[in-house]
Amino acid sequence: MNLLELIYNKPELIINDSTSNLMRVNLPHYNKFRKEDIEKNFSNLLLAFTKCIENNSADEMISYMDLILNERFAKGFQIEEVEIALNIFEESIWKNIYKNVDEDKQYSAMKLALCILSKAKEELLNDYAMMSKC
Repeated sequence: MNLLELIYNKPELIINDSTSNLMRVNLPHYNKFRKEDIEKNFSNLLLAFTKCIENNSADEMISYMDLILNERFAKGFQIEEVEIALNIFEESIWKNIYKNVDEDKQYSAMKLALCILSKAKEELLNDYAMMSKC
């Protein structure tokens, strides 16, 4: 199985893992979300990530990060909360690559995931810094 096959065939592994881990963390604004809302948010994030994998480009994740940041910033979220949620998603991706992707495809899957998520995180931090100055 490669990374796209994992995402297409078993998205619930990543979504459920991300959701349960976020619900265990004590983040003030995320604590107000229902489990279904968190699952939906991670599902949308996974969709953006999937489009990036399909297109070998981080553009969709960067666009999604812009949308999320605007929503979260308007609701008073701290950047740490958004970053922790994204780190939880990334950890779920890595864990599922290791568990489910064929060993000979793991390195390329991890490299691509790292590239996409790193660019998205960088954009998130840059945009937050600009928004905070306004």
